[in-house]
Amino acid sequence: MTIIERLKQLSEVGAVIRCPVMELLGGDHEPPVVVGEGEITVLTATSFAYALRGTPADIGYALRSLRRIEADPRDSRLRERLTVTTADGLELSGGWTIPKIHLPNDGRNWVFTGEIEALSLHENGAYEPGTEVAYLLPSQHRARVILRRFFPQRPCTAPEMRLTVLGSEVVFSLDDDANLLRVRVPATEALPATFTENWLGEPLRILFGQMIYPRFVARQSETWLMGCIRPSPKWSQKSDACALWQGDNELVGSEEFWESYRRLLAYVAAPRDANGYPNFEANKITALYGEVIQAAHGSRWVWALTYASAVEAMVKLLGLAGQPRTDMDAASLAKFTEAVDEFRSYIDRWEGDPRLKEPAQNAASRMLKTSAAQGLRQLMREGWIKKDEFDAWDVLRNRVMHGSLVSPYSSAEEDKLLLDLAHLFHAMTRRLLAEVDPDSAAAAMPQNNSPCVVTDAGADRIGGGSSQECLAKRLPVLVGPNVPAGFNLLRCITNRQ
Repeated sequence: MTIIERLKQLSEVGAVIRCPVMELLGGDHEPPVVVGEGEITVLTATSFAYALRGTPADIGYALRSLRRIEADPRDSRLRERLTVTTADGLELSGGWTIPKIHLPNDGRNWVFTGEIEALSLHENGAYEPGTEVAYLLPSQHRARVILRRFFPQRPCTAPEMRLTVLGSEVVFSLDDDANLLRVRVPATEALPATFTENWLGEPLRILFGQMIYPRFVARQSETWLMGCIRPSPKWSQKSDACALWQGDNELVGSEEFWESYRRLLAYVAAPRDANGYPNFEANKITALYGEVIQAAHGSRWVWALTYASAVEAMVKLLGLAGQPRTDMDAASLAKFTEAVDEFRSYIDRWEGDPRLKEPAQNAASRMLKTSAAQGLRQLMREGWIKKDEFDAWDVLRNRVMHGSLVSPYSSAEEDKLLLDLAHLFHAMTRRLLAEVDPDSAAAAMPQNNSPCVVTDAGADRIGGGSSQECLAKRLPVLVGPNVPAGFNLLRCITNRQ
């Protein structure tokens, strides 16, 4: 039995895990708050409940420890930690918790209850270093149909798909009976076991427009294994229109889908900080998709506000914002720079209200740099985005950023604006992926915030022809304004105040 299968047995909703030994721990290197017995119940795919029955050996110490969180409710380290030993002898850690105390009237054991989000185990042995994760797949979601079609079929065994990303082999397997998508990858310098468990799910979050996190994680070194059951949020059709992978070809573009995953994973996994360490938190592009996914459950105004802000963030990711003006040739820019310098000098000599000087000089200096609007116009001239998409951002951005509400009621005109804004965000994502080489860490992301440049040589790696044409062939085709997927999402948030 694999570690994933063992973890799955402990995670079935409604299951009760009997625990002859349960401990609540306080600070590091301190004695337990209480030791007792009890059980853990699986409530949902995101939570467990526990009940521990036992009386603290030192009631004063226990009460002081339980009240530590009151000193700073935002410091998670002041919470208690739950560890248990199951009836089968399995030692599990339940992580942080804030327990409640119930004192029985008959003077028997105290009862400590609460909730935890995860369970983990640690074992020693000989293992192949690497990472394996498993994601819960809803049986009725369109992603299930897409994945079934995109896996090579093998008789009598689960379908598998193998990709090469940054020199490592990433292996997907679709377990339809268990409702699981499993991914495993050996530990390498590019995809180390301590970070890859988070990276593997980020492309799926973007492609399917869902808050996708692994339910099961197995992290292995040569001498130990760590397995985790983690919270896996429920998928929602409300955010389907946030998905990068959608459109007329979403059920037939297998090659394009896996190429999109490769590029997204390379973009997420390649960055290193100044000291050469990988990023533990989600990549910026994944974080932006997380925001728009969550905004899809709010009002239409929240939808517009979030997408408009996310588009501006994408301009920065593409390295366009703050660069020298791209809508002028060198001679024109030099002449304009001289005019700005003369204006700033004039302001220096001006003897009026000094409070006006700095804002005026800063405004003049900003005119030498590419703004978000100018960056988007450049992408429009290059054919990456459409005029309707730019116009939607231009209209909605200025409206919602200055406090004007979007109508809570659906109309053809406003629905088109909202959908075009979403299409713009997706088109900019495709523009970002156009330069990513999933086989080279050095070429997996822009360096030093320099503007993205896609050459025809680079374009050849994703289908040949001009950059825009080949990208359209190899990356997702976006939903049009009349396609039901996006329209249904807007309808679901219609009439919300």
